[in-house]
Amino acid sequence: MTRRSIAFALFLFLAMPAPAHAYADPGSGLLLWQLLGSFLIGLSFYFRRIAGFFKRLFTPHDKR
Repeated sequence: MTRRSIAFALFLFLAMPAPAHAYADPGSGLLLWQLLGSFLIGLSFYFRRIAGFFKRLFTPHDKR
């Protein structure tokens, strides 16, 4: 298969979704908000740790 035919098949697959016979209860929205919030808080701790590493790396030894 060529890339063009794979891309066309993928487009057709995504353009014609099958009906989903599913149920989402009202708590699902809250779960998504909680997931997003915990992801952002975790990301902020991660970047703060990386920033501290580079700050220590590039700070002259006499200023420590």
